[in-house]
Amino acid sequence: MKKGSRAPVLFIFAIAIVCIGAAALHINSSGVEAEQIDWDLTLIGDTEMILSYNEVIAMSSYEGSGGFFTTVGTINGPFDCKGIPIEELCGLVGGINTSNTIWVSAPDGYLMVFTLDHIKGDFITYDPATMREVPHDELKVLLMYEQDGIILNDEMGGPLRLAIAGSDALLTEGHYWVQSVERIEIR
Repeated sequence: MKKGSRAPVLFIFAIAIVCIGAAALHINSSGVEAEQIDWDLTLIGDTEMILSYNEVIAMSSYEGSGGFFTTVGTINGPFDCKGIPIEELCGLVGGINTSNTIWVSAPDGYLMVFTLDHIKGDFITYDPATMREVPHDELKVLLMYEQDGIILNDEMGGPLRLAIAGSDALLTEGHYWVQSVERIEIR
């Protein structure tokens, strides 16, 4: 074999490795790569649908700001939140009306029930600096997958987490921010 003739073969091999590796990665809005996420979301309404994590994040997203506080008063955020509005997800399985409730659950058994008013943004909001109740502009309930430009991990309540976000950087009560969402059911 001539000197240097292995270079093209090694180059092609290197490109193949990069391409295979890239298929197993997800790049967030900051351009940072993260491992492929194996997670499914079950939607139940008039029909049932199972979406992979990749199918969820490929949907048209909403970006807003929001945070929460815990029952002991610990403030989390406000964060820059990116996700899919719950109302849009519900529309995939028949939509919601005033007689429905939306049950959002996690694998650990945590369950939060929302009304249509909640889904339309009817929450009490608080100023993060004073913790006083303040009025708010339009709010969206999101199935968040990215917080402050970072893909949600387990420690952040990911890979999919409920968030309440809008144009104002306000807080809501933490029990609404369901972690590790795996099921949304319209009842």
